Amino acid sequence: MWNRSSSFARPASPLLRYWQAEAVRLREAHWGPLEDRAACQAALRQPADLQARILARAAWLAEHDNLHERLIQWAAGARWALIAVWLAACLAGIGTAAAVLGQGQVNLALALLGLLGLHVLTFLIWLAGWLPGVSGSTALSSLWLWFTRRLVRGPDGALAAQAFLSMLGRARAWKTAIGLISHGAWTAAFLGAVPTLLLLLSTRRYTFHWETTLLSSDAFIRVTRLLGHVPGLLGFPAPDDAQIAASLGAQPAAAGIQAGWSLWLIGCIVVWGLLPRLLGLIACALHVRRRLARLAVDPNLPGWLDLRDRLMPTHASLGIDRPAPAQGGGAGPAMPPAAIGGQTAVLAYELGPGLDWPPAGLPAGVVDLGRCDSREDRARIRAWLGTPPAHLLFVCDARLTPDRGAVAWLDELRRSCLDLRALCLEGSPARLQAWQDILSQQAVPQVASLSGWLEHIGSLRHD
Repeated sequence: MWNRSSSFARPASPLLRYWQAEAVRLREAHWGPLEDRAACQAALRQPADLQARILARAAWLAEHDNLHERLIQWAAGARWALIAVWLAACLAGIGTAAAVLGQGQVNLALALLGLLGLHVLTFLIWLAGWLPGVSGSTALSSLWLWFTRRLVRGPDGALAAQAFLSMLGRARAWKTAIGLISHGAWTAAFLGAVPTLLLLLSTRRYTFHWETTLLSSDAFIRVTRLLGHVPGLLGFPAPDDAQIAASLGAQPAAAGIQAGWSLWLIGCIVVWGLLPRLLGLIACALHVRRRLARLAVDPNLPGWLDLRDRLMPTHASLGIDRPAPAQGGGAGPAMPPAAIGGQTAVLAYELGPGLDWPPAGLPAGVVDLGRCDSREDRARIRAWLGTPPAHLLFVCDARLTPDRGAVAWLDELRRSCLDLRALCLEGSPARLQAWQDILSQQAVPQVASLSGWLEHIGSLRHD
C-alpha cells in the first residue's frame, strides 16, 4: 500500500504521525502508561497546540520503543499482501476466461454468467455495505488482513493493524478502503480476462449460440439488445435480430456472425465488468485520500484526554526574573536537619505543571520539605532524614508514570520514616493504578487527601 522508500524514508508523513499516535494510545490503553517524561518534555517544545504536542509525544515514544520501525514493516507487509491478492485475482481472471471459452462451443448465457455473475453479486454486496448497520467487510479485505498477518509477525503486528483500522474507522474511510481492495482485485481480474479473451478468440475458432428449454427467442433478442446498447455506443457491434435468431439453431452460424458475437461478448465484459470496477477503484482511491488528508486528533478520546493538563500547562516558566540570593543550599526550605526530627512533614515528588506546592492552609505544625525534582534535592532531603520526621506524607503527580527512580526513592524513604504515607494527585485511572501497584509493592499506605492525612495524624496524637 505504501512505498517504503518514498513514504517512510523521508520525515514522517502526516499519515504515519497519526498512525503512531493511535498505536501509542492503544498500547497504553491495553498495557498501561509508558514512561513519557522525556517524551512530554520534547512535546512541550512544540508550538502551544494540543494536537501537535500529542503527535510529537507519540513520535518520540514510537521512535524510542521501536514502534516506528514496526509500523513501517507492517505497511510494507500490507503492500506486498495487497499486491499478492491482486495478482491472484488477475490469474483467476485469466483462468476463468479460458474456462468459459472451453473447447470451441460457447454458450453465451453461461459465458456471461461465468464472467460477470460473481462480479455483479459482489458489487451489489459492496453497495449494500453502505447501508446503516451493515458491515462493510468483504472476503477480499479479510483475505488481505490474514495474509498481512502472515507476512508481518511479532509482538506489535496486531497493534499496528488495530491502530491502522481504528484510524481509518475514525476518518470514516474504512468502508471506502474495503472498496479500494475489492475493486482493485476485480479490476485486476478483468485486466487478466479481457486480454485472454482477445488472444484466444484471435487464435482459435469458436462458435457462439444461445441454448434454452423454457425461454423464447424473443427473450434472447431483448437481452442481447439490452446488454449491447452501451457497448454499441463505445463502438462494439451488436448482432441484429436475424443474427440472434441464427444463433439459436443447432447449426453453426456464418463466420461473420461468430466474429460479431465475439466482439459483443468482449464489449459486455469491458462495459459491464471492467469499467464499473475501474471507476469504483478510482472513486475509492480519491475518497480515501481526501478523508485521510482530514485526519485530526480527537483530544476527548481515552488516553489523549489525560494528556491535556500535561501537554497544555496553564502556566509556563518565563526564565530568570532576578539574580538568586547569595546564599547556599538547595531549592527547598532552609532549616536545620534537627528541625524536622520527630515532626510531621510533607514532601512533593516531581510535581508537574499545574500543581502548586505547598498548598494553602498547611498547618503550622507540619514541616514542608519542599519539592524533590533533582539530584540536589534528594541530597538535601537525605541530610534531613538523618533525624527523620515521625510522620511523612509523600505527594506524587499521578499524571506521570512511576519509574525506577520513584521506586528506589520510595524504598529509601520507607526505610528512614516509620510512618510513611502517599498521596496521589490527579492522574488517569491507568496511571493511578500504576502508582497504586508501586505503593502496594513498597508497603506504603495511600491516603485520599491531605486533610484526611492530617486528621489521621491528629487521631494518633490524641490516642
